[in-house]
Amino acid sequence: MVEYLAGNRIRGTTAERPNTADGTGGTKTTDSGDNIHTFTTTGSSQTFTASGALTVQYLVIGGGGSGEQGGGGAGAVRQDTGLSVPAGTYTITVGAGGTTGGNVGSDSIFHTITANGGGDGNANASYSANGSGGGGYGGGGGQTSGQNGGDFGNDGGDSSTNLHGAGGGGAGAAGQNYTGSSSSGAGGAGTQNLIVGSTIGESSGGNYYVGGGGGGAGSGQAASGGLGGGGNGDPNSPTAGDANTGGGSGGSYNTGEEAGGSGVVVIKYTPISTVNIQDGAIYYDTTLNKEYVLYNNAWTEL
Repeated sequence: MVEYLAGNRIRGTTAERPNTADGTGGTKTTDSGDNIHTFTTTGSSQTFTASGALTVQYLVIGGGGSGEQGGGGAGAVRQDTGLSVPAGTYTITVGAGGTTGGNVGSDSIFHTITANGGGDGNANASYSANGSGGGGYGGGGGQTSGQNGGDFGNDGGDSSTNLHGAGGGGAGAAGQNYTGSSSSGAGGAGTQNLIVGSTIGESSGGNYYVGGGGGGAGSGQAASGGLGGGGNGDPNSPTAGDANTGGGSGGSYNTGEEAGGSGVVVIKYTPISTVNIQDGAIYYDTTLNKEYVLYNNAWTEL
């Protein structure tokens, strides 16, 4: 049984020591008592440290693919609740968008969660990752069929018409086919960012959306990118995928190819606090015969 002694001292077993858990790393904000950590810098230079075991909600998005004539596919969007994260330090990887000219985006990684980069709007090769496929285009060495999407994405659209691109797949919907109308295929829509308090994504109707596919392009034809950061396709002036949405970039016909949007990692959790114990408290662990001091909601051995 835990004993609360004079002088801010506590005595008990290892199992009885009051639990604490919090996190550090990235840009830390709060929402109704919960902590949100947002990691936006591409590469693997950042870490997340949990001072104790946490149960987290997460959003992990791979980098978007870049368009050529077909629109680039969105990076995989993985989000869920209830992920157990033991105490420790974890490397965060944020995937870059695919470089200009029809290239696949890079992966984003947190703990056991990997979100692959999106497919390319060049569509010369198959896509076997877990994001969205790039849009196809007819002729010019490209494939008429869009790439197949993975478990956390959708297919790119198809185009059988010479040098006209279809839309890249989005996290919420497939890219649109090119049907010979006055515009190329639009990018597939993304999906809503479900982390309340996070403003990552393209704003619409009071919510934020991520993982939009890039619009296709053709001779004299343009197409819009998917909601969620997908770039617009345009013969001469396509737009890039939005940063930190994993959006695919728009396709082009003549000039002006752009890169896919970078990915992101967002982590949300409720910190575990020793509400009634003040910093500086000393806990004597009778199991280990050791003393610990509480500082900034973490126990440190003396």
